Amino acid sequence: MGMAIVNDGVKIMLDRTFNADGDTTYTAPSEFGVGTSSTEPAITDTSTTFSATDVDITAGNQRKVFESGYPTENATTKQATIRARLASTEANGNNLTEFGVVNTDATELLFTRTTFTSFSKSDTDELIFVQKIGIDNEI
Repeated sequence: MGMAIVNDGVKIMLDRTFNADGDTTYTAPSEFGVGTSSTEPAITDTSTTFSATDVDITAGNQRKVFESGYPTENATTKQATIRARLASTEANGNNLTEFGVVNTDATELLFTRTTFTSFSKSDTDELIFVQKIGIDNEI
């Protein structure tokens, strides 16, 4: 199990950090998906490889926005927190093993991908994913 900020995620971070005029090339990550691959995350993962094992969260829809109020940013801890919820009516009948954060560009970019022990999702389950992304600039 692990988590990786993938290469496209780094592109998003750099673009949104250094385009001071507000004219960024990439949209901020604001959606998530879940899937069934247990392959360890790698920085070379892309939205295409993640989408190959995605499951429908609701009929015909493989993406869902973060919970209201997220992401949050904490300048003291140098962390952003993402919170995503799968309701009891969503993604049922799947053995979930991965969680990915994406943006909403016309060609979607994968920001992060996380794998976990298989969870058999049913209508009696509600899942909440919390992902903290920190930047450490300590020397």
